[in-house]
Amino acid sequence: MAGRTFPLSAVQELARFREEEAGRMVALAAARLAEGRQKSDVLRDYRGQYAQQLIGAAGVGLDASRMRDTLAFIARIDQALEQQKLEIERLEATWQLRVADWNERTRELKTYGVLEQRHVDRLAVRDRRQEQRLTDEWANRRRDGDV
Repeated sequence: MAGRTFPLSAVQELARFREEEAGRMVALAAARLAEGRQKSDVLRDYRGQYAQQLIGAAGVGLDASRMRDTLAFIARIDQALEQQKLEIERLEATWQLRVADWNERTRELKTYGVLEQRHVDRLAVRDRRQEQRLTDEWANRRRDGDV
């Protein structure tokens, strides 16, 4: 029977696909953010290790050349940490945008779900009315003796 299927089912499927894709993008952005934070943690650990080595070596008499090299290396780690901090900020912003997009896609999909439910409800009301008409007609015929 025509009109029984949800007229926006193709659009609803597209919305479902977009919502799922947005969810995958959120997961990917979250993984990249976690990876960026992990890199930052590793750099901080390296910096701490080299700073401890410098302090320990200074206590036993470290030559100037080695001290200068270690301080230069710690400075490069500090630069890498600053760059990683900026990268984490960028990754966080990307993640937030992905979450916002996913939320919007989810709302859109729910809207189509509501519209589909309204369609089903209208069909049920129409079916009940048709069934009631048939029941009334049958009762009238029976009462009139036509059956």
